[in-house]
Amino acid sequence: MHLSEALSFAGLNLVAVTPLEIRREVVACVAFEPLGLSMGDFPHLAILFSKRDWAGEADIHKAVMQEFSGARNVLTRLHSECLLGDAFGSSMCDCGSQMRVAMEEMQARGEGLFIYLRQEGRGIGMRAKLDCLALQYGFVKGKRTARRHTSDEANLALGFDVDERSFDIAGKLLKALDIASVQLVTGNPRKIEDIAAEGVTIDETKDLWCGSMSARAAEEFAEKIARGYTYQR
Repeated sequence: MHLSEALSFAGLNLVAVTPLEIRREVVACVAFEPLGLSMGDFPHLAILFSKRDWAGEADIHKAVMQEFSGARNVLTRLHSECLLGDAFGSSMCDCGSQMRVAMEEMQARGEGLFIYLRQEGRGIGMRAKLDCLALQYGFVKGKRTARRHTSDEANLALGFDVDERSFDIAGKLLKALDIASVQLVTGNPRKIEDIAAEGVTIDETKDLWCGSMSARAAEEFAEKIARGYTYQR
């Protein structure tokens, strides 16, 4: 089956497929979005790490379909976009560290699937996220107030849920690529629930500890634990 057909059957639209060099290694990048819903210039991305020579493939669409077909225990990370952490190295969260450590592990193994989901700020978008960050520092409309919010409190204060994200679309992609089972890099129970609901078999969850973090990131980490996240150090 052609890659675009496989994604279509799973309720996804194939946007593009291309070799991509990351950390001096050529990987395959698959851009995708919900079927019938254009995401414009901001599609979701799936990065396939393997020992395959992606740039030398005669048919990269076919190669992507073959890479993990029937494979078990594929190291998989679902990563929600965090521009400030991923690109700028903000120490207010551990997102950038989680991305780096997961990719390094996949590169070392020569196998892995890194799914980058465009749901910035736990799904509320960059504009609202910046307002949340201001609240965390005690600013409302540019004026300092007496109270600083935690990250969870800031979301609620602006009328959002603590976490607006969903991960079902990643489960659809895993099914489309015919992956038999995954080793999921996460401590987030919502990720486990959402992809399991799509019929994905999870052999185990794996925690890749990122080491030390700032005081602000530690506060958010503690909030995650209180919401049911599980991590091992």
